[in-house]
Amino acid sequence: MERDARLAEDLRRRLPRRLFDAHAHLWHQADFEQPATGIWTGGGAEATPDVWRAHLARQVGAERLAGALFIPAPFPRPSSITAVNAWILAAAAACPGSRALALVAPEMSPDDLQPLCEAPAFAGFKPYHTFSPVQPTFQAPLQAFLPEWAWALAHARGLVITLHLVRDGALADPDNQRELRACCERYPHARLILAHAARGFHAPNTVNGIAALRGLDNVWFDSSGICEREALEAILREFGPRRLLWGSDFPVSEIRGRCVTVGDGFAWLDPGSVQWEKTGPQGRPTLVGLESLRALLDAADALGLGAADLQDIFAGNAERLLGLAPADDGRTQALYRHARTRIPGGTQLLSKRPEMLAPDQWPAYFREARGCETWDLDGRHYYDFSTNGIGSCLLGFRDPDVTRAVTRRLNLGAMSSLNPPEEVELADRLCEIHPWAEQVRFARCGGEACAVAVRIARATTDRSVVAICGYHGWQDWYLAANLGASDALRGHLLPGLDPLGVPGELRGTTVAFPSEDRAAFQALIDRHGDRLAAVIMEPCRSHDPEPGWLAWIRDETHRVGALLIFDEITIGWRLVHGGAHLNYDVNPDLAVFAKALGNGHPMAAVIGTPAAMAGAQASFISSTYWTESIGPAAALATLSKLRLRDTAAHVAAAGASVQRTWREAAGRAGLPVKVDGFPCLGHFAFDHPRGDVLRTLFTQQMLGRGFLAGTGFYPTLAHTEEILKRYAAA
Repeated sequence: MERDARLAEDLRRRLPRRLFDAHAHLWHQADFEQPATGIWTGGGAEATPDVWRAHLARQVGAERLAGALFIPAPFPRPSSITAVNAWILAAAAACPGSRALALVAPEMSPDDLQPLCEAPAFAGFKPYHTFSPVQPTFQAPLQAFLPEWAWALAHARGLVITLHLVRDGALADPDNQRELRACCERYPHARLILAHAARGFHAPNTVNGIAALRGLDNVWFDSSGICEREALEAILREFGPRRLLWGSDFPVSEIRGRCVTVGDGFAWLDPGSVQWEKTGPQGRPTLVGLESLRALLDAADALGLGAADLQDIFAGNAERLLGLAPADDGRTQALYRHARTRIPGGTQLLSKRPEMLAPDQWPAYFREARGCETWDLDGRHYYDFSTNGIGSCLLGFRDPDVTRAVTRRLNLGAMSSLNPPEEVELADRLCEIHPWAEQVRFARCGGEACAVAVRIARATTDRSVVAICGYHGWQDWYLAANLGASDALRGHLLPGLDPLGVPGELRGTTVAFPSEDRAAFQALIDRHGDRLAAVIMEPCRSHDPEPGWLAWIRDETHRVGALLIFDEITIGWRLVHGGAHLNYDVNPDLAVFAKALGNGHPMAAVIGTPAAMAGAQASFISSTYWTESIGPAAALATLSKLRLRDTAAHVAAAGASVQRTWREAAGRAGLPVKVDGFPCLGHFAFDHPRGDVLRTLFTQQMLGRGFLAGTGFYPTLAHTEEILKRYAAA
């Protein structure tokens, strides 16, 4: 029809250049016990790859079709499964770039299928609930029609199983969830494709059930027959664009109508159920294949996916899965080698250089990150038991609640000639959490926020010297501490920082003192007190400060007219909801927050008393991108969830669990290991002359087991008990 052709043309403009159909049915009428009816008669005596191609060409264009995963027709039951399997494998072998699945039934044995494993086009199995002895078959448990030996054979040979879920709840059914997880974990090399977006014809079933499969590396989904985008969006959000495969569901693709969610189920609106002529002039149904194609493209648009993502969904994912295209390999390391020629140092952050952990092995780049899981450019999956974004993602990567708030702000506009109202709400929220503070200035990263705090302190006091105890960024004011004969910053986390490029005239404007060394601090006060603008320090790092230390620092600082600044960039929100100083009943004049404040989105804040913040208005402190709205929106959502989920308690428990794992593993291995630090920010060290070698070896071994792991661990809300157990078992 002309309307179909117009819609098909519109959709083709959005398609990538190559398509691989991951769910297309072929059949041979002579193999059916009964004559086929309905859509299964559309191919005549047999529906071959040529018939499939001719039908699909009208929808997507013949030139795009690179191949297909062909599946035997589901019903009626064939008179000979052996004959069906032989026919479809021969048909697929005659279609370049294609593969086929063989029927498997409960009464069969591995011996029935072993001969097929050598067939060039054989890719795996297709079980059907209609073969189940349990009645009604649509309520049958998975094992009633998918025998255990099929899982075992798929695991042994890396084969595909395409599964049409049954039971009313489909993926939302708890028994289905348990059976799927158990089998996928028991047979990790079996490759499961959940057909029809995990049978998401009733979209909420997939939307509500998809999280139950989180963490499974051997699950894919095809889009066949799905005419609503919600189930497809849910898959993309939970599993990313590398786990979704386009499928036409031919010949279902030729039905005129669509499947829709209705109540707690679904309905097929087709010529057999709808009198279209009575729906009025606008009731003009098109083909299911086009409806499904539109739903998939709309889901991709909703997530902002690009051309490369679409090429993966429509061909690349299936071709790699079936061995028709080479797997990604070496891209991560190759890109870093190139980056080192283009970007001085290779990365923007010293702490993210692979050389800091395991040269030529640590993955420099990520393609996707969710929760505490990361995928590199080669598709390798890792659980992050390192710093989780250098401490920036306390809730976990791409937290759904934070992402929702950010998406809302993006959709409404992230930048304007006006100011974002969220910054006022965020300022109020920070002051509510820290009642001693009444004013707030914002920045977008920790280093610049520390620079802002120091500028404010210097402007307020009209003094120049700043005393430091810890790491506070890369800016000139900080590195000026190393403008001398000695490495003054040694012991403050990053020794050996070269002040090259820092004006020599800044020598003496920043001075360092060791933590909990009263004599050293008193000497600093005696020497610089009348010129001291501020003392900036972390209230704690690895341990609680000794009793009275912070109060004494505050009192001595105030005695000479200087301001006390607490750097809460790393420790903030981990020990308590707010700055760690709240635990010690010592209020500073200014406090600096960043990292976890935006949970992966750039956001930083300087909060303070009105008296301390007086210089903020007098001094010129201004930046265009401090007025965008994404950071404040992310921070508001982050703070709400941090409190709601009592994140500080969760990460303390998770960190304590990992510290126990370190001690127990070291004991079993007879390794000299020292475990230290707050559970929420723990670390260990090898007490051995070749400790550096052991540290690198540990990281290498954990990479091979699927974990990003160094000697430090920043736990997040996403580190569940199950994931902690996997780390301990590794």
